[in-house]
Amino acid sequence: MFETIELSAADTLSSVLARLRATDAGRVLLVVPARLTFTAADLAALRREAATRRIQVALLTSQVGLRRAANDAGINAFRSRGWAERTVWRTLRPARRARPQPPTPGSVEAPFAAGLFSPRSPTGFRPSAFQRSFKRSPSPWWVELGLALCLLALAAGMLYALSIIIPSATITVTPVSESLQIRVSLTAIQDGATDMAAGTVPARVLSAQVSGDGKAPTTGQRQEPAGKARGQVVVINRTTRQITMPAGTVVATATGNNARFVTLVEAPLAPNARATVPIEATLPGPIGNVRAGTITQVEGPLALSVVVANDGPTGGGTLARVGVVTEDDKTALQAKLFEQLKKSAYDRLNERISPGTFVPPESVSYLALSPTFTPFVGEVAPELDLNMTVQAVGLSVDTRAAQLIGLSRLQDAMPPGTRLISDSIRFVPGAVSMPDDKMVKFELTAEGVLLRGIDREAVRSAAQGLSVAEASAALMDRFQLAQPPEIHLGPDWLPYFVPVNLPELPWRIRVIVNWDTAAQLAMKK
Repeated sequence: MFETIELSAADTLSSVLARLRATDAGRVLLVVPARLTFTAADLAALRREAATRRIQVALLTSQVGLRRAANDAGINAFRSRGWAERTVWRTLRPARRARPQPPTPGSVEAPFAAGLFSPRSPTGFRPSAFQRSFKRSPSPWWVELGLALCLLALAAGMLYALSIIIPSATITVTPVSESLQIRVSLTAIQDGATDMAAGTVPARVLSAQVSGDGKAPTTGQRQEPAGKARGQVVVINRTTRQITMPAGTVVATATGNNARFVTLVEAPLAPNARATVPIEATLPGPIGNVRAGTITQVEGPLALSVVVANDGPTGGGTLARVGVVTEDDKTALQAKLFEQLKKSAYDRLNERISPGTFVPPESVSYLALSPTFTPFVGEVAPELDLNMTVQAVGLSVDTRAAQLIGLSRLQDAMPPGTRLISDSIRFVPGAVSMPDDKMVKFELTAEGVLLRGIDREAVRSAAQGLSVAEASAALMDRFQLAQPPEIHLGPDWLPYFVPVNLPELPWRIRVIVNWDTAAQLAMKK
């Protein structure tokens, strides 16, 4: 079993030894921060404790001096976690007691030899017996045979051990993907703050004004004077001088509705002469249709100089149905222009928002300002004109804060060991409601694609000792993989040695999870 212990700058040797005694793992990786260090005596005590408990201990530190001191003390030391997981650690054993070494020839003092007055050495040394002790006698045949068999058995055991230890394997697995979707209920509060736990985001008030003109045909109808009546009058000069009646001279009836007409051409008149002049009514409609002999008056300076009379009736004054402005025309045009200006005002609000925010349409209120109609109700006109201003007021919601809350909820819903593909994350807005003027409630759907986690230790256990085909089939059955695993047997540095099966030792099997390929396959779906 492998365990990682994170140390802090406040840890001491006693606390580290206590945590070693509390663990049941066979391999323990101590992560040492930059501000924590160990002396040579501390490392010796740490090694002694690990050897006594028969566990493998390694240090993960960025301190070059500490790694060097740990290696001198016989403790594994690494700079990266990946290298620590892939490397074989040395096994710590209790220090053996030093055995007494045999004396060297220089350290042995020869006893006193026999002399003239001492036929024997004071210590009883006999040179001849000492020489006989180094004479070799021939060994029996069965001893030599047993020794040869032992050597052969030792060589076979070494070959078998090498066949187990030397082979290595690399297994590359590609996990499958699955979709994850979660719906989050959020609340935007005017001038509020972001609260991840409560699901609230800030909002601020925005306003905009737009003006516009609208036209609509009138729907009211009524009879109104249309054509102007025309006719002729006879003009007589009753003076003794030459006069000229200019065009536009007004002549009128003396009775009835007093219809008035204007002459259309200039008429020169000799003394006591007469002329026929065409006339047209000043006002349209039947009022200009008069009987013969009714036009007898001349207006202006010629009233005393000429006499006028119509020898025939006038005609052509008609009535026609024309458009008239009604109250319904005003209401319909105002409603139509109000809807158009509402869209323009909402677009103007969106132009004013900051990046990373949005204005929910449900939060916007509209007010029509100073509508002006031309002409008025009851007046004759084919079209009705309207000028109006619309003011829009809404709440701008912080989209980035909402998406951060959605991402946090999505990550909380992820199963342990899975990974989320960042390019697959999407946020879909949902229903919006307005409890009051300063609050917006809305839903946000966060969705993404997950890559399922794979237990490396389980992969090693499932594949150890099997052939490549058997290991591939076993891994496909036991784990959910996007494609068959890639298995490479080694080592490549040893020539003429081609392993057939995966190693029996799990720590000789390296498992690589190919997250990049899994993400590419998931995004192609």
